[in-house]
Amino acid sequence: MRSLLAILAAKAASKLNRVSGSGGSSFPGLVAKKIDKDILEKLVLNNFPRGIIVVTGTNGKTTTSKLIANMLDEAGITYVHNRTGSNMEQGLISSLTDSVDISSKISAEVGLFEVDEAFMPKVCRAIKPDTIVVTNLFRDQLDRYGELDKIARSFRSLFEDLPGANLVLNADDPLVASLGFNLENERKATYFGVANYNGPKLKHDYTADSIFDPFTQEKLHYTDRYFSHIGRYRGKRGGFTRPKLDFVAEDVKQKGIENIKFVVNNSTKVIKLDMPGLFNVYNSVAAFATAKIALEISDKDIIFALNESSAAFGRSETLSYKGRELLLLLIKNPTGLNQVIQSYLLKEKDRLLVFVINDNYADGRDISWLWDAAFEDLSDYKGKILVGGSRAYDMALRLKYAGIKGVSIEPDESKLLAKIEMNSSKRSKVFMLPTYTAMLSMRSKIVSEDEKAKEYWQ
Repeated sequence: MRSLLAILAAKAASKLNRVSGSGGSSFPGLVAKKIDKDILEKLVLNNFPRGIIVVTGTNGKTTTSKLIANMLDEAGITYVHNRTGSNMEQGLISSLTDSVDISSKISAEVGLFEVDEAFMPKVCRAIKPDTIVVTNLFRDQLDRYGELDKIARSFRSLFEDLPGANLVLNADDPLVASLGFNLENERKATYFGVANYNGPKLKHDYTADSIFDPFTQEKLHYTDRYFSHIGRYRGKRGGFTRPKLDFVAEDVKQKGIENIKFVVNNSTKVIKLDMPGLFNVYNSVAAFATAKIALEISDKDIIFALNESSAAFGRSETLSYKGRELLLLLIKNPTGLNQVIQSYLLKEKDRLLVFVINDNYADGRDISWLWDAAFEDLSDYKGKILVGGSRAYDMALRLKYAGIKGVSIEPDESKLLAKIEMNSSKRSKVFMLPTYTAMLSMRSKIVSEDEKAKEYWQ
């Protein structure tokens, strides 16, 4: 009876959200959990006959999950997915209560959920996923997550408690790769990565965190470092080394900021992704590996889905505003920001560039990470630069120390949009780099002016 009340209350809260036009995608889950604290576990019980997939990691969770969802669509497999990106416990509950009937049955074959790193132990012990994907682990919101070793320890303990779960791990991230070492009962992880990358690299990328052997603490030797601590490496004594890749992206070639091409496992079928950046190649090959080992989806369906994929909301997403083309590029930690600089800003240095920096809870209250990003690589940026958000002055100060001059400051978001209009012409292209809550609020304001665009929860 308690679980039924929780489901009905959550459905009512979800309907209220839609009627009011609110995007509070975690609110129904909060309501349900107040009524039944074990509702998450009960919602997945005896549901999802083809399994539950969980995607976690610092960067790429939302995009990787969306790519997997596209593959499921192409293969005709039904699923439940927290597509709004609400990835804590209450967000998953909201997605599930939307899909469940009053007898606690869900008709979908697969559960596909991105999960916040800090909530992984609690969520996964409740839903017991069949497949867990770890995209990467970078320093992010230290006030919330703590150090990377703490997260890795919690993951190792979790994996021991879920001996039947398939593990899909990034071999090019030493800390993530180490999670698949020394597994019990000859259990093996599936590893994905990139064979080689000859594209441009930043001169001021100092974000490498996991550059030591996780078992001996000796410094790793890199034969090639693509960005941050991602690349090809080996331990000095040969004990810990980059694992053999089960799914490998090869022949990576990026064309401006339009697309990036690559093949997987020496295939003759080229994948052309309309989401540039090496980080999106990693997201794609992670999704490829998951679709194969978890659901045995055909290469044909996987490659078609990747070629037809578009960006998740706020992540390399293009929106129209007052005749301008705004490219939204979410930033939330130094590694992610560096990849945006490397993949986008260095290729078109004359666009209007807009930073919107907030320090709300979902952004991380500590914004010192701005000082670790490679803004010095933008010292010769030719376009106008605007900064906004609650920490606009901090952002302007960081740019000043990077040698970037002529920055205009406007903390108020509505006035910032007016400045964008004043400082650009119709049909011009604009880079906008917001933190998470700034992305949601700015996107909502922009969407209200664009009849073709939808709110992120629609």
